[in-house]
Order: sequence, then C-alpha cells, then structure tokens
Amino acid sequence: MFDKWGQKKILKILGIYILAFLVLVVIIVFLFYFCVVLKYNDVVYPNTYLGEYKISDVGFAYLDKRIEFYSDSILNTTVTFKAHDKEYKYTFRSLGLEIDKAAIIEEIKEEQEKLSYTNRLARVSGKEKQVYHYKLKYDRNYLTKILTEIKKEVDVNLVYDDLVMSSDRVLSYVPGIEGYSLNVSDSVDRIIEALDNRMFHDLTIELVGEVTEANKNQNLAVIDTKVSSFSTEFNPYITRAINLRTALNYIDGAIIWPGEVFSFFNYAGPYDKEGYVFYYEFVGNGVCQIATTVYNAALLGGLEIVKRYPHKAKSVYVPGGLDATVASYSSGWNVDMQFRNTYDYPIYISAYAVGGTVYVDFWSNHDAKKGRSYATSSIQIGERGYTSFLHVYLDGEEIEKRKIATTWYSE
Repeated sequence: MFDKWGQKKILKILGIYILAFLVLVVIIVFLFYFCVVLKYNDVVYPNTYLGEYKISDVGFAYLDKRIEFYSDSILNTTVTFKAHDKEYKYTFRSLGLEIDKAAIIEEIKEEQEKLSYTNRLARVSGKEKQVYHYKLKYDRNYLTKILTEIKKEVDVNLVYDDLVMSSDRVLSYVPGIEGYSLNVSDSVDRIIEALDNRMFHDLTIELVGEVTEANKNQNLAVIDTKVSSFSTEFNPYITRAINLRTALNYIDGAIIWPGEVFSFFNYAGPYDKEGYVFYYEFVGNGVCQIATTVYNAALLGGLEIVKRYPHKAKSVYVPGGLDATVASYSSGWNVDMQFRNTYDYPIYISAYAVGGTVYVDFWSNHDAKKGRSYATSSIQIGERGYTSFLHVYLDGEEIEKRKIATTWYSE
C-alpha cells in the first residue's frame, strides 16, 4: 500500500504524462493541418469533379485551363428539343453556349473557404467525391433566333373538320388538322431554366406551344348517306330563276340536329333580303318552289312535318296536294314550312340547281331511316281537291299507307 504522499506523487506523474500526450496530439494535428490542409489554400481539394471530369489538386490559378481542356467534350453535349411530335437535336456549342469558367471557379473557391476546420480536414483526408456542375453562358437573342427557325417548321395552320361536297355532289366528312403555334419566348425561358438548373445529361426539353383542336364538328362524322332527294323543274332563263337560286343558296349546307325543327323562313326569309328580286310585283316570287322541293324531300325522308300550307292554285311542278307555300310581309308576319328531324342523327341539306332542275338532297347516317323507304302519291278529289299519301316500305314491302293531307285549291 502506498502512503498518502506516494499516491499524490503517482497522480502528479500521471497528469504530466496525460498533458504531454495531449500537447503532442495538438502538435500533430497542428502540423497535419499546416502541412496538409494549408497546402490546399489555393488548390482544389482532393476528389473534386466537374461533372464526370476530375479537377482535384489543381491550383486555382490554373483551373481555368483545366476546365478549358474539358470544354470541347462538355460543349458537345446533345440537347433535344421536342415540339409538336418533332425533335430537333443541337449541341451546346451549336446553341451558342459557353462554359462560364469564372463562375465555376468562384463557386468552388467560396465553397472551400466557408468550410470549418474539421470539415476541411475531412475533405482533404476523406475519399468522398465532391461534384460540381457546369455553369453555362448563353445569348438569349441567339436562342430566340434558333427557335424562330424551328417555329417556321413546326407551326401548323388550323383546319377544322368539315363536311365537304364534291363536284359530283357526294358529301363526305373530312377530319380536320389541329393547329399548333410555338411560343418562342416561353420556350426560350424553359431552355434557360433547364440550363440554370444544370440539367445537362440526356437533356430533352419540351418546347412551349399551343395546340388547337380541329375536330369541333366531329359529331357530323356520322353523316355518310343520302337519305332522301327531290327535284323540280324550272325555266332557267326568266327573272324568277334568280329567286330560286337565291333561296337555294340560303338553305344549302343547313344542318338540323336530332329533335330540331327546320324553319324555311329562318334560313331563306324574309324574301326581300339580299339576292331576291321582284317578279310580277311579288317579293321573292319563285321561292315557294324551293320550299316545296324541301317539303317533298322531308316526306321522302320519313320526317315529321310541323307546318305546311298549300298555294291558292295547284302548282305545275308537283302533283296536287304536295306543294308548300311560303311568304313574308313587311309587318313581320310570315307563312312558313317546317319539319322536325326525328332521326337519331343530324341532317345536312344540299340544295343546288343544274340547268333547269332544282335538287334538294338530305344527307344523314345510313341507319337514320332504320331500313325504311318512303314514297308519296296524290289522288284527285273532284275538280280542285287532292289527298296526298305517304307510303312506308320495309325490305321492299309496303307496311303502311299514311294520309298526309287533303288540299283544296280555290283557283
């Protein structure tokens, strides 16, 4: 057993050794810091990379040359622009981009200088990679010029879908062409944003553009068949013919949706508007022949007649009881001919004249009449009366004979 004095002596010696050890550790750390860390005051730390390129252990005074050495490879990075299903490939160099060496060096310098002593030691002696990304300089005007050229190639003029009548009077649905307009300014902003975010590898940028849908009339695509047709004869060489052609022009191309009522007046009237002329002191005389032709086309289509009024005298261009008169007056009152579209599909009216013949064709879907066909007939009653009938056929056999109207002429 040590006496009390001996214990104190041992503790004192032990304290001296511990203190000497700590001083030695401090000296070693200090020497390591000065010998190892301080030598990196103006040098890039170990395991430092610019992208995939190693730039460690290079003095900052020479770092710009090292970066320049890698510039060719960096500026050959491919950028793909996508616009309206088209792709355009460029390199950084072809886009007029440059490596911003000064900004890269400044970033690395600032990052190393702000590290604490312990973090500096860890960076210098550790094996963890420190990766910096490229910084690029760009000319907005040059990018705008490039995208302006792309715009010339990718922009597409909008063409709406439509029903098109061929020269031989066959109606067909033509799908539209969607429009596209590249927004150059917004696209340049998106490119610059990608570059600023250092998104360089396998870089694909969707440019900004506006697409305008072309198929606004797509519901008309179901129209594929001429479901009824009627024609009447006229003298093409008299003034009255002007009014017939004018009325035809007003109703040609009319589209009547399922359940909708077609009003002849709403399309062709009033009968003193542009295109009509006076004939025997009546405004629009001759228009009734077009209304009559439409009326008969509606009957042959199996459609519901909403309004029909006969002439005072029997017409020469249709059998008795199958005419329809129309008129309009300065007071606003009018005599109209109307029918309802009872199909599940829209109807397109094609109205035209060839020589001295007026034609009115109704187009709709091939299943609009559900396999039925129609015909009309007229029976004279006495001297001035006529009863008209609608005959309904299915698979070639008459399944119904329906009375249309009994008409009495006063003249």
